[in-house]
Amino acid sequence: MIPLLGSAGRAALARFARPDTLLAFDYDGTLAPIVADPQRARLRPRTHTLLARVSERYPTIVITGRSRLDLLRRLSGLSALEVIGNHGLETAGANRLEYVRRVKSWHTALARELPTIPGLVIEDKRYSLALHYRHCPDPAAARTVIRAVAQTLNGVRRVGGKSVLNLIPAEAPNKGHAVLAACARRACARALYIGDDETDEDVFILKRPATLLTVRVEHDPESSADYCLRSQEEMDPVLAFLLERSSRTVGGGQACE
Repeated sequence: MIPLLGSAGRAALARFARPDTLLAFDYDGTLAPIVADPQRARLRPRTHTLLARVSERYPTIVITGRSRLDLLRRLSGLSALEVIGNHGLETAGANRLEYVRRVKSWHTALARELPTIPGLVIEDKRYSLALHYRHCPDPAAARTVIRAVAQTLNGVRRVGGKSVLNLIPAEAPNKGHAVLAACARRACARALYIGDDETDEDVFILKRPATLLTVRVEHDPESSADYCLRSQEEMDPVLAFLLERSSRTVGGGQACE
């Protein structure tokens, strides 16, 4: 993986800093730091300011594993952003009742089949479930039990994460589908995507070097991303770079509708 803020990475980023480039970001661990309690995840003030300015210059979306409503509340004041929830399947106006019914059946089965595990939190996001085991006394043991029970569920795609197992309808659009659909919807010729977790690999594996610049927060030799950031703290320099480059390409005006 090539460091995005090294010379080669900056050159690639400069090539993508154009009015018809879609900027797409994950939220937790990418725009916002990872915290022990996911409910406390927030943008740093400087990130909020930079993201607001960048989203006025480029078409910008945030694709999160959270519910869309949850993230909209966390991105208050950033009206230029488009927000897609539940790992790429929950767009504005989405009402996929078949997924809702399936997720409810999973929740019922998990409540019945899972043993009592102290610290385990089952988050129901309407279109998917997230099983958080960060605060279990033995997270590794909890993960093994959770995965074993999750394998008995029907029509589920299991996606791991940082002390979480996500349960998503197997045929639902993923983050890769969401990025490509957003490019078509916004008439964008290329996209930059930055993420930090297993669910973001659905974008990284697309491997379209001429039209898709993929970046992982923190180096991971097993990731399919082409570039990396050393840490989440490097997001602000990336946003600042994109903002500075936009003044050269669009003269400070609206980038793309």
